[in-house]
Amino acid sequence: MKKLFATAALALLSLNSFAANSVGQCVFPKYEIQTNGNMKLKKAIPIYSAANVKSASSPLTKLDGFKVIKQANGLVQLAEVPGADGSNPNAGKPIGWVELSDFDFQELRNCN
Repeated sequence: MKKLFATAALALLSLNSFAANSVGQCVFPKYEIQTNGNMKLKKAIPIYSAANVKSASSPLTKLDGFKVIKQANGLVQLAEVPGADGSNPNAGKPIGWVELSDFDFQELRNCN
């Protein structure tokens, strides 16, 4: 019984340390389905030029998967991914910094 509790405690500790760092994770913007079946961003998502919400920003326009490459100041830096057919010429290039709460985690296979 003690081994069971020790194993459970270690498992919980490892989950907490994993959740604290999102680098390497695959994310997709939060969206909603319109009546015509198209996907639409739930809200405008600003992309900051630096890891600071006071830096210059532009709106996210792509409904696409992204990979988290850095974390700082409560924001994450995203990079484009190859896409389903591997044809994205911008794959691996950073797009900017965003708030992680505007995104949902996806299976890693969606970003490879």
